[in-house]
Amino acid sequence: MWQIFSCVPLASVVFGSFIVYDPSDVIPSSEWAADNAYVFDWHSSGVTYQDIAIKGPYYYNRQRKRISHEVLENHTNDTSVLVVTEGSTLDVEYTTIVKTGYSTSLTQSSFFGANAAVNNANGSSLYLSNVNITTHNGAANVYTHGNTSVIYAENIWAYSSGPVSHGFYASGNGTIHAKNVHHYSGGTRCSSFSGDVPNGYIHAENVIAHTDGVGSAICFLQGVCNMTNVVGYARNAPIMFSDGAMGPVTGIWKDSDVTAGLLAGILIFSDSAIADGSVTVLDNTKLTVLGNTMPALWAGNIIAVAYIKSSSINNTASGILAVANYSSVTQDFDYYAGYDDNNELSPAQLTIHVEDSDLSGSLVAFNKSLLNFNLANYSNWTGETKVGYGKSYLAVHLDNTSSWTLTGNSALQNFSNADTSLSNIISNGYNITYDTKSVANSALKTKTYKLSGGGFLRPE
Repeated sequence: MWQIFSCVPLASVVFGSFIVYDPSDVIPSSEWAADNAYVFDWHSSGVTYQDIAIKGPYYYNRQRKRISHEVLENHTNDTSVLVVTEGSTLDVEYTTIVKTGYSTSLTQSSFFGANAAVNNANGSSLYLSNVNITTHNGAANVYTHGNTSVIYAENIWAYSSGPVSHGFYASGNGTIHAKNVHHYSGGTRCSSFSGDVPNGYIHAENVIAHTDGVGSAICFLQGVCNMTNVVGYARNAPIMFSDGAMGPVTGIWKDSDVTAGLLAGILIFSDSAIADGSVTVLDNTKLTVLGNTMPALWAGNIIAVAYIKSSSINNTASGILAVANYSSVTQDFDYYAGYDDNNELSPAQLTIHVEDSDLSGSLVAFNKSLLNFNLANYSNWTGETKVGYGKSYLAVHLDNTSSWTLTGNSALQNFSNADTSLSNIISNGYNITYDTKSVANSALKTKTYKLSGGGFLRPE
């Protein structure tokens, strides 16, 4: 269980606190501590194509069936409990599913569901209603694969232990619709929801999710991660890894209260060549970031856009709102990869659009990265801009309803303000400098302007 401090995620307002319970309160994590402590060497992960056959005692091929009020179990290695394939349709209700047994290849288990409790593939449709799923030894709860493979899950209680024991996993353009879900995973690299190679499409609503392991986010995104009314805590991960390596990705968090404990609140990257089309949305959502070096948003080796609307971000430990970097994340998911780890990276390009939100924290750009920050519709920001190292590009734009309160001197490539009086900037004695060579700054006419609070806006 963990405590949530704001039950309505509106900017800088606290309405009280409440206790959230998840499946780990029913099955103590200590019972599976050894299972969750196992760390696999992903640097020698083996083949990346399926070479273990998907099999299990409840196997449906080109069938239409219904299962009700049953207990389904399997305790054998490299097997599933329930397999639905080749265009089958299966309805499962008021049923308990239990899976133990190890995978001889965690790559096969992670990417192809070879040891998952439930495996749905090849154009099949699976309906899960009022189902309890418990897995151990590195087995995912629910897996689907294939363009027309769909899972509809409602009223689900799911517990998993061991590495790559994802909650709900969609790949190969498979789709999962999940509603009223309680999920816990204790192992490494096992997110509550995951979409992966080539893409997965996750739509989740009314979720309580808790992960403890390193690299275990609430959602790992390749494809679409559409999350509504989620209360989530990723103790050793961001709440979302957004990997745009395979093309455009969209991560949406609406009406949610989520907490991240490692690396960043949301980590946006490409694990191969730099890619364009990564979109992140926070809508009426509270994001809490716990670590004293963690930014709320981090982007590396990616071209990305983030929209923050009617949301609050609590990252008082680090005071860092957003980072754009020449970097990525390692396969260990516990530190950022720099040039020594990967010399084929590119500087990030991150644009953030803010509406109707009060935000605080620094904007930091590293080594030729670009960070573009736009405030609109009664938004307020308290912070400064910083260059981590190397020449980078920072831009701030305000409409006439929004304000900026400076916490330090800030140098900008581009600056624009719809309030020509500049009364919406409270300088606190700090200065803003702008690049006279930038066409975007031509309206400033290379002049120096006095700001409220004793600072100046002046050419560099």
